[in-house]
Amino acid sequence: MIHLLSIEDSLADFQLIVRQLKRQGVDATIVRVDDPASLAAALDERLWDAILSDYEIPSLVFHETLALLRQRFPDTPVILVSGYVGEEVAVCLLKDGVWDVVPKDNLSRLGAAIERGLRDAAQHRARRVAEQALQQSEERFRLIAGTITEAIWMANVGFTQFFYVSPAYERIWQRSCASLYQNPRASLDDIHADDREWVMRLTNEAQSAGQTFSLDYRVLRPDGEVRWVTNRGFPVLATGGTPSCYVGVVEDVTERHDAEERLRQAATVFESTLEGVMIAALDGRLLAVNKAFTDISGYSEAEALGRQTNIQRSGRHGDEFYQALWASLLGTGQWHGEIWNRRKNGEVYPAWVNISTVRDDFGRPTHYVGVFSDISQLRRSEEQLAHLAHYDPLTDLPNRLLLQSRLEHALDRAQRHGRRAAALFIDLDFFKTVNDSLGHVVGDRLLIDVAQRLRQRLRDDDTLGRFGGDEFLLLLEPVINTDEAAVVARDVLAILAQPFRLDGKNEVFVGASIGISIFPEDGSSAADLLRGADAAMHQAKGQGRNRFCFYTADMNVQAMAQLELEAALRRALERNEFLLHYQPKVDLRSGRVVGAEALIRWQREGGGLEAPGRFIPLAEKTGLIVAIGTWVIDCACRQLRAWSDDGRPDLRLAVNVSGRQFASGDLADVVTQALARHGVAAAALELELTESMLMEDPEATIATLHALKRIGVKLSLDDFGTGYSSFAYLSRFPIDTLKIDQSFVRNLAAEPEAAMIAVSIIDLAHRMRLKVIAEGVETEAQLDYLRVRECDEMQGYLFARPMPADAFGCLLQDGARLIGSPVA
Repeated sequence: MIHLLSIEDSLADFQLIVRQLKRQGVDATIVRVDDPASLAAALDERLWDAILSDYEIPSLVFHETLALLRQRFPDTPVILVSGYVGEEVAVCLLKDGVWDVVPKDNLSRLGAAIERGLRDAAQHRARRVAEQALQQSEERFRLIAGTITEAIWMANVGFTQFFYVSPAYERIWQRSCASLYQNPRASLDDIHADDREWVMRLTNEAQSAGQTFSLDYRVLRPDGEVRWVTNRGFPVLATGGTPSCYVGVVEDVTERHDAEERLRQAATVFESTLEGVMIAALDGRLLAVNKAFTDISGYSEAEALGRQTNIQRSGRHGDEFYQALWASLLGTGQWHGEIWNRRKNGEVYPAWVNISTVRDDFGRPTHYVGVFSDISQLRRSEEQLAHLAHYDPLTDLPNRLLLQSRLEHALDRAQRHGRRAAALFIDLDFFKTVNDSLGHVVGDRLLIDVAQRLRQRLRDDDTLGRFGGDEFLLLLEPVINTDEAAVVARDVLAILAQPFRLDGKNEVFVGASIGISIFPEDGSSAADLLRGADAAMHQAKGQGRNRFCFYTADMNVQAMAQLELEAALRRALERNEFLLHYQPKVDLRSGRVVGAEALIRWQREGGGLEAPGRFIPLAEKTGLIVAIGTWVIDCACRQLRAWSDDGRPDLRLAVNVSGRQFASGDLADVVTQALARHGVAAAALELELTESMLMEDPEATIATLHALKRIGVKLSLDDFGTGYSSFAYLSRFPIDTLKIDQSFVRNLAAEPEAAMIAVSIIDLAHRMRLKVIAEGVETEAQLDYLRVRECDEMQGYLFARPMPADAFGCLLQDGARLIGSPVA
């Protein structure tokens, strides 16, 4: 029996419908409703098998009623049973969801319409269930595909079209799935360049044969990161056995690949490491050993595996040693230390051992790993290093460190026993000449021979050592008086005066300068005695070499004064104690000041001006001259800037460059930076260089001079005529000015040779189109002589002494004409 709902306002028509259904043999119960309330109650009451509805009911709008029925019961047939509604309206109603239209004047079709509707409804419900099942299946697939880390794909043969790719593709490739659908080759283009060719070849071969493939290769992401993937593809066979498409799974295996690589590396390290490695069970049985173990111990792997770890026990350690070892291993999980082992051949050797406990994820011990190394060579090396630390490797004499220690011990013994001791500081004369002319190999041979000769003069209690370079120290203990030390010094001088034949053909003569200090008269400590002997040695050198001197108190005073001067000089730059004075340069034709030479002065704190001759040599010796020279160049450029701002941009300023600063390699940079810092034209700065400086390495000099000329500064050759310039080199030097040394200027009237040299310099300079400056002009006679010979510029006390910047400024304001114009 079926249940029908009739929406009908005419009771007569409803009864007609019921009679007609009975007549057609439809077994049904039918309920009539004719207003919204009864309709709602009926719809809530049950699920109806079919619904019959009139089109025109006063209290109901059919289209609204139809929409409600379709929403509530989408699979229930709604059959329109009505009077004539017109063909167009009927078609529209069928489109809106009416299953069938039965006119009231032809109810004979109603039964068939209901039967057809019930049959179609059953099919609808079955299709809906199938669609829901399919939708649920698709949802589960999407959930699975979207959740798993592997990328699932489906593509045609040849990978020219992708039918599907799961979201994991975006995580692995860092590209969108849409981009892959749009450009299927993107998955191939992203393969690492080193892998792409063979991956494509093997993939094509597998597809051509209709076979599965599984490939591991690298993918290059857009962010530059490289990832390892495993791509497995499976053919989907069509009728006839040929593949219609391929499905596959791509997995990011970077972590696994890295882990496997680490395992391979660990295995390589295990086998290739130079340390012996043992892996043992908790009961001490050896489970694995590496090649280094067999090389060090002499036991093969087959001989070692299964045996106890004490296979190398030497017997040199007692039970307490091993008890402490196991206590540390069980307590802390580690032990390390030095142990004596025994090789298979019975040889005992020292080893450094590290033992660690291996634990599982729960912290439970599972194995022991021991790593050991043979330190026999290390022990021998330590002994050699200990010897090298205290002995000179060339002469095998005690070095400075051991000498210091032995001197302190000698003084302790001398003090305890009330005796004297002497320190002889021996410095070879002319060793640098031998070393530079014959080479370091010959120089080393000379030092070895000197050491051998000096050993011949030693007594049993004396100590000879190499203090450094070509300096030796001889400790005499004990000595009765100073005469005894003098006798030894004379013997040493006599021994070293004999010629040395070094390379079988060169006979070399060297002497020595010896300084002697006596304990306790010259000092109560090792440092005092060494300082005194060193000062006396320098005194001996100063007196002409090849002699000895005893230390005196005056020597210490001089040394301390020198040290004090050096310390003050090092602080002078920090304290801004240097200043520049300026000596005018005068043009002989106009008589006007055209520039100046900057001369450094040192205003010491709490004192007067320090003479340059006192501190410049010390600055050269200590290397401070480089920093001082940089300061001078910067200060000179600052002064040029000030003169330019005062309306004298035409003035030139010359500064002297030391040999060490010239050879430092950064002079051009220092000049460039100073000019730029103060905004000075390069042509306003003149660098004065000496002959000896330029001739030390002519080729390097030429390169440096050209670098300076490229900047635009002027270059002057100072003290010309006093050195040994080669005219061939002089023609290659890009010099602007030659400066006649004041020694020639001073003797123009008294020495014809000096006048001849001065005239030659002027003539040479003019032939080379160089300017000539004479320095040290002090008399009118010198002025007149040089002016007649057409010297270009002069400077000297005749015109002005070096003066501070403010005084020089006043000189310029007074007209700056220091001599009259020459008489025509």
